[in-house]
Amino acid sequence: MSKAAIASTPAERVAAPHAQVPLLKDGRFLRIWIVGGVANTMRWLELLAVGIFVFDATDSAFLAAAVTALRSLPMLCLGAFAGALAERSDRRLLLIAGLFGMAAIAGVLALLAFTGRIAIWHIALGALANGLYWSGEMAVRRTMLGEIAGIERISAAMGLDSATANGTRMVGPIMGGLLFETVGLAGAYLIAATLYALAGLLAVSLTHAETPRPPRDRNVLANVLEGLRYARTKPLIAGTLAITVLMNFFGFPYSSLVPAIGRDELGLSAIAIGLLASAEGTGALLGSIVIAVNREAWPYARTFLIGSMLCLFATFLFSRSPWFSLAFAMLLVGGVGSAGFGAMQATIIFTQTPAELRSRVMGVLTMFIGAGPFGMLHVGLMANWLGASNAVSVATSEGFLLAILAALIWPALRQR
Repeated sequence: MSKAAIASTPAERVAAPHAQVPLLKDGRFLRIWIVGGVANTMRWLELLAVGIFVFDATDSAFLAAAVTALRSLPMLCLGAFAGALAERSDRRLLLIAGLFGMAAIAGVLALLAFTGRIAIWHIALGALANGLYWSGEMAVRRTMLGEIAGIERISAAMGLDSATANGTRMVGPIMGGLLFETVGLAGAYLIAATLYALAGLLAVSLTHAETPRPPRDRNVLANVLEGLRYARTKPLIAGTLAITVLMNFFGFPYSSLVPAIGRDELGLSAIAIGLLASAEGTGALLGSIVIAVNREAWPYARTFLIGSMLCLFATFLFSRSPWFSLAFAMLLVGGVGSAGFGAMQATIIFTQTPAELRSRVMGVLTMFIGAGPFGMLHVGLMANWLGASNAVSVATSEGFLLAILAALIWPALRQR
């Protein structure tokens, strides 16, 4: 597919006059970029604070993983439908509603925590509700970001957004551990509510021209099936979706066990656990910067595949590390690998899909990301039987072997 063909959409023609404007001097891009940065920071902040609270309250690695999994469950169940819905609705309004909705949820949970009435089921319900926002993030905010940047700036835009998302994986856990140690769960939720609301206000001021919407006489299910059919016919997209499942089922769920590994096996405090959890984000930020600076030198698919395998291998070594310094270093290396995965994942889908199908194929991508909850339950159950470190070792070994198999089944992952 040529760049000219991809660029011939109304939204991208609107973006075309801005093609030579540096991204961070483009007010529309700046707004949508900051919204993503704030939301992702709060995502990781809450994830760590909730994980520590649940593990301390129940002493169960499985329950800590299960509550974390609930946040990702809507991605699997609703991700593809969110993509189809985003094409039929005003994405800007969906984004605003999602941000203010998360602010309200965090505010209610902060109030329950302040009054001492919060229970595990409240936190689980809040995680599930927040998952509704993240089920549409790819199809709503990331699609808007790509349309605002335009095809001429898409690589730089996705690289910058990926670097920012990875930076939040460094900042968010540190903030989460620090806040949990100093002001408790209530303070963490209160800050999350405030920043979600500020991001919502920023989104209100955003103007955005969208791609044409499909005819109203087509139902959402038909759009979902069309997105799935298109993804299946494109080997590079199909391979990208397969690796996405592997990473979210076998690789990234390790994060739900960091509190258990940090407390029981490394003897760490909440602040130190937050620092350890930030290591992958730190590595991912560094890796994303390298990719962004030399973005033309990186073949999309090969960088995606090699980065994924490096992340899985380094996370395996983290699980075998008996010392904090070594564990931190391995997660740092794993983060560099995850930068290749994250920077290229959305870029491959965006550049390989016609504009009129992007939201629904992004929704399909979100559905495949939704393998995460099952991965968290997978490692959570193994943690109860084998211990947290052994569970991560087994899961990442499985993922690495299956990634090799995926590279053999879809040669496009190795050739571009």
